[in-house]
Amino acid sequence: MSKYISKSDFLKYQVCPSYFWLWKYKKDLVPADEEEAIRQRLEQGNEIERYARLLFPKAVLIESKGVKARAETEILVRNSTKVIFQATVLTEGNLLAMADVLERDEDSDTWTLYEVKSTNSIKKEHVYDVCFQQVAFEDAGYRIGKTKVIHLNKDYTRRSEIVPKDLLLEDDITAQVAEIIPTIRQQINDAKEVLARTDEPKTCSCRLKSKSGHCPTFHYFNPDIPEYSVFNIARIGGKNLALLIDGEIHNVEDVPDDIKLSVIQRTQVDVAKSKQPIINKTAIAELLSELVYPLYFLDYETVSTALPLYMGCCPYQQIPFQYSLHIVEQPGAEAKHYEYLSRDSETQPAQELLDGLLQQIGSEGSLIVWNKSFEAGRNREMARTNLNYADFLNDINERMFDLMDVFSKQHFVHHGFKGSNSIKAVLPVLVPEFSYKELDIQNGQIASIRWYDAVTGGVSKEVAEDTCSSLLKYCCLDTLAMVKIYEYLSAV
Repeated sequence: MSKYISKSDFLKYQVCPSYFWLWKYKKDLVPADEEEAIRQRLEQGNEIERYARLLFPKAVLIESKGVKARAETEILVRNSTKVIFQATVLTEGNLLAMADVLERDEDSDTWTLYEVKSTNSIKKEHVYDVCFQQVAFEDAGYRIGKTKVIHLNKDYTRRSEIVPKDLLLEDDITAQVAEIIPTIRQQINDAKEVLARTDEPKTCSCRLKSKSGHCPTFHYFNPDIPEYSVFNIARIGGKNLALLIDGEIHNVEDVPDDIKLSVIQRTQVDVAKSKQPIINKTAIAELLSELVYPLYFLDYETVSTALPLYMGCCPYQQIPFQYSLHIVEQPGAEAKHYEYLSRDSETQPAQELLDGLLQQIGSEGSLIVWNKSFEAGRNREMARTNLNYADFLNDINERMFDLMDVFSKQHFVHHGFKGSNSIKAVLPVLVPEFSYKELDIQNGQIASIRWYDAVTGGVSKEVAEDTCSSLLKYCCLDTLAMVKIYEYLSAV
């Protein structure tokens, strides 16, 4: 089926034609996403699609794939089936499309094409993929009257009975799709030309895009770009990036002194060139002087699912299921550690979690976090649904201090950070004896996925126990890392 272009293929073409070619002909060279993350996205998408299908109780589901699915679709159409799930076309122009829902409008003798998205809103790429679907179905002889997207209602709160009409919203995007059909048709023709090439591309179109726009195969097609490159310069893009790349300037150390950069960008470049860190001791001391003992170093781990896991929660709401807390009572004192980890998918963790924090966090002292907006946001959400703890949560938000500010405000700049302010970039540079590399869980996304599997029965009891142990080690290091970085900064 590699000669066919599917919707997912086409979206890859839109990202980068060379990436699309490699995906079709040499897929083993395409860096894979985290398998666990892919699996989670598919499972959540399938779950939402199951609820969407309940909106069409008389529909017929096609479970086969490819040529067989096309044949079954054609039989159902000839038999005047009104609604089909996974209706499939394979066009003479080598387009492959499967519609999540295809519904016959008998009054106009047309079809309405639906796509189901497990997101809270309609994104630009959703309009593109629905447009691709319409082009494919029309090329196969179907008259498409309307195109619609079924997606999550962001204001939905879970109840004991899940009602699909409450969980999901339906938006008509017919006009938006019609507007871009000529463009998409041209892009499809261009994609066919790329697919017809027998020679592997030598480079890719991402070279003039900022780092966030790079395709997954960027480094394969651009081996001359070092790991720490001009693409890592903070907020670099547009004219400046074009000047650098057109001038074959790839290393941060090679950026000319006369190119106009922001203060933050210039500082980063200067430090990369000199290999001498910039440490503004006065500014750091002034920031740290705001802190009041005892110091509470706090970190949450959260779970976020399309279908809310707990009653009263919304789609993709970040639910804290774990915390780590290190407490330093006074200057020079050894940090005491406290922690909580929910092991239950049936009961909202908030009350047990907040009971623990209420016992351990006193009425005086600073709460130290890394990326204040995240922890403060979770506290505000918990305050709205746990009114007995609202005063406590609002109070600790008032006392919250973001340790990342030292680095994001460039009071401390080191070439080893490679332009990043993340704790995982800062810790190994300042405190090299501590590292996440030896941990089984090394980032928050995997922590969330593993915890979900452990508490919902997705793994054996033995694996679940190992997961809980790994989660405790990971979250503990997040707060211990802040303690060690704080100690380092206090001594500069």
